[in-house]
Amino acid sequence: MTATRWSTLLGLWLVMLVSLPRYWLQHDTTRLALLAILMVAIVVALVAFWRLMASAQRERCPAAIKHLGGCLLIGCLLIGAWHWADVAADHWAVILSQGAALGLLLHVVVRIWRRRH
Repeated sequence: MTATRWSTLLGLWLVMLVSLPRYWLQHDTTRLALLAILMVAIVVALVAFWRLMASAQRERCPAAIKHLGGCLLIGCLLIGAWHWADVAADHWAVILSQGAALGLLLHVVVRIWRRRH
């Protein structure tokens, strides 16, 4: 298990977390229940993978988490700008969940790109 994989799993958990208000406001109880179950499973996996990680990879996690946070912020800003320019006027919860998903995608692509080059 690497710091990138661990931070990606953490990012997936965060995307699910910020998607909860979206489905709460839409009264979509089925998706809320599925997200809650999956979030618990991911927390269990995060803890297990943390314990299995080598100490060298654990030391790389703060930088990976910082990168993840920056990518999540950039993703939210990009989606917010896109919705503003498109005059879509979606609810803040939709923009937040879509922005977090874009941010996670940016995180993974940039980390893989850096590793290969």
